[in-house]
Amino acid sequence: MAGHSSWETLKTARMRGGVVEHPEYVQAGLDLRLGDMIRSRRVELGLTQAEVARRAQISQPALSRIEGGGGVPTLAMLDRLARAMGTTFTITVGQDAAA
Repeated sequence: MAGHSSWETLKTARMRGGVVEHPEYVQAGLDLRLGDMIRSRRVELGLTQAEVARRAQISQPALSRIEGGGGVPTLAMLDRLARAMGTTFTITVGQDAAA
């Protein structure tokens, strides 16, 4: 039961704001945000995953993984996805000055 008390300690510290997020959780959050942005733009344009995947020359499941945050596209893949949707992506790397 030691794991349970450790979890309770972590949970309590998080609720107080005293825990720094693990780098892998931070990265997963960024991956999800990127996937959400790609999906939002695709839906906004009225395109299906199958259509975008075909145009970008990737499989539909691969696009689904990217949109779900489970796959991280390379810059070349992002370029292909943007071209497949007839759009552009602007990505900022690093932290905002206000952060």
